[in-house]
Amino acid sequence: MSDFVASPFGVTDTGDADPAGNGAPAPASLAPEPQDLSAGNVWQRLDDALVWVGDRLNPILVKETRQALKSRQFIVTFTLVLALAWVWSIFGVAVIGPSIYIAARGLDMFLGYYVILAVPLLVVVPFGAFRSLASEREDGTYELLSITTLRPRQIVSGKLGSAILQMLVYLSAVAPCLAFTYMLRGIDAPTILYVICCFFFGSLGASVLGLLVATLTNDKHWQIVLSVLFLFGLAMLLWFGLMMGFAVLAEMGPPFQDQMFWIVNAVIFTAYASYFALSFCAASAQLTFASDNRSTKLRMVMVGQQALLVGWFGWYMFQDDVEPDVLLVYFAIAAIHWSVMGMFINAEFGELSLRVKRQLPQSFLGRLFLTWFNPGPATGYMFVVANLLSVLVVAGGFLIYNSVFSKVGVRTPRSVLFAFGALTCSYIVVYLGVGRLLITLLRRVSHVSLVLAVLLQALLVLAGCGIPLSIHLMTPEIRRDYSLIEISNPFYSLVEVLDERGFGFEVNVLLTVVPVAAGFVFLLNLPGVVSAVNQVRIAQPKRVREEDAELEAQRAPPPGPTSPFDE
Repeated sequence: MSDFVASPFGVTDTGDADPAGNGAPAPASLAPEPQDLSAGNVWQRLDDALVWVGDRLNPILVKETRQALKSRQFIVTFTLVLALAWVWSIFGVAVIGPSIYIAARGLDMFLGYYVILAVPLLVVVPFGAFRSLASEREDGTYELLSITTLRPRQIVSGKLGSAILQMLVYLSAVAPCLAFTYMLRGIDAPTILYVICCFFFGSLGASVLGLLVATLTNDKHWQIVLSVLFLFGLAMLLWFGLMMGFAVLAEMGPPFQDQMFWIVNAVIFTAYASYFALSFCAASAQLTFASDNRSTKLRMVMVGQQALLVGWFGWYMFQDDVEPDVLLVYFAIAAIHWSVMGMFINAEFGELSLRVKRQLPQSFLGRLFLTWFNPGPATGYMFVVANLLSVLVVAGGFLIYNSVFSKVGVRTPRSVLFAFGALTCSYIVVYLGVGRLLITLLRRVSHVSLVLAVLLQALLVLAGCGIPLSIHLMTPEIRRDYSLIEISNPFYSLVEVLDERGFGFEVNVLLTVVPVAAGFVFLLNLPGVVSAVNQVRIAQPKRVREEDAELEAQRAPPPGPTSPFDE
C-alpha cells in the first residue's frame, strides 16, 4: 500500500510498491497525481509552512510580539522614527547643498540617522521589555503563566525575543537611509555594519537587564522606584552611546586595521556575554518557584566570569614590557564585581527546601568543592572570599614574575600594589561579613526582601564612609591630611596607600587593623558556614521518584526505527 507522511507542506505520497516485492509498477489508479505548481498553490503551501512554524514557536514570543506591534507605543514610536528619518533626509541634503555632488558628506548624514536610531533602540525597546514583565507581576497575571508548562527560561526568552523583533523592525526602517549615506561617500560599509552591531548588542543587553530589574520585587512602590532608576540608567546609556559614537565617528572612525582594536573588542564582547548570561539566568531564577535552586547556575556563571578576568589580565600581564601598575585596574574590576555580587548573595534566604536538599553533593570531593555553589548566604559568603583570595594569588604570581623577568621600570613599588590589593579584599570581606550578620539578625524579627537587603548593605557602606568623612572635615586640625578616623572609609584609605608610595605610620596601621578585622568578621560568620556545610543530602521520597519516572517516560521519544535501515 502507499505510505503517506504528514508534513507542514501537506500530505506527501512516499510511493507504492508491489506487495509481492517484484518491483512491478503501481496501478495507474494509485499513482501519485502530478503536483500543482501554480502560484496560488505555492503561496498556500508557504502559508501552511509558516503556520506550522508559528505553532512551534515560543508562545510567549508570539503573544508579546502581537501585543507589542499592535500597541499604541510602538505605532507612535515607529511613525516618529520614519518621519524623523524622512525629515532629516530632506533637511540634511538641503543643508549640504550642491557640494553633495563632489564632497564626501556621507558621515554628516549618518550622524543624524545615528541619533534617530539610538533613541528607540537604547531607550524605548529596553523600557518596553521592562514594563512587559513588571506589569504582569503588578497586575497578578503572571500567576496564570506560572501554572502552565512554560518554564521561567522560556518566559524570559520569549519576552527577550519580542524585544529583538522590535529592534529588527526599527533597523529595517532606517536601513535604506544608512545605505544612502554609504552612497554619499565619507563612510564605509564596515563602519556602518559595526555601528549597527553595537546598537543591537547594546539594546539587547539593556533589554535583558530590564527583565532582571522587573523580577526583583512584586511590591508596586518598589516597582515605581525601580522604573525611575532604570529609566535614568537608560538615559545615561543613551548619552554615553551618543558621546562615544560622535567621538569615534567624527574623529577617525573605528581603526579596523589595528590589532589592539580587535583585542579590546574581544575583551568587551566576552565581558558582555558573561554578564548577559548572568542577567538571563538571574531573571529566570527570580521567576521560578520558591523551593527551587536559584543559586547554583548563577555562581557557576560567576566562576566563569572570574576565569575570564584572570585569563585576559593574565594574558596581558605576562606580555613583554608591561608595567605592574595594570594591577590597579585588575583590582578595581574584581572589587566592583565581587562587591555587587556579594551584596546580592547575602540577600539570599538561608533555608534550604527539601527539593534542594535532595540535590546536595554527597561524596567527599563533591562536598569539598561543590558545597559553595549551594543556595544560602553562608555558602555564598565563603564563595566570595575564596574568589577574592584567587584574585590575590594571581596578582602575587604576576608580581613575582614581573620582578624577575621584567626590565621596565616601575612607577609604583610592587609591595605597595600588593598591599593595595590585600587591603581592597579585606575591606570587601569586612563589609560583606557585617552585612550578612545584620541581615540574619533582622530576618529573625521581620521579613527582609531582596531589594531591602541590598539597600541595607549599600547604606552600611555609605555610613562607614560618610560618618568618618564628616567628622574629619569638621575637625580643622586634621582636615587637610589623612587621619585614622577614616579607617572605615575604603576609598579614602586606598587612595592614601597609593599616594604615600611607601609604608608610613598610617599605612602600617591600615595594613594591620583592616586584615585583622577581616579575619575577626570571618570568624563571626564561620558558625553559619559550618552549619551550611553540615547539610547533607536526604533521600528522595517514593512518590517523587514515581512522578519523576512518569515525567521521563512522557518526555522519552516514541518507540520506532532509529534509521532508514530499521524495520
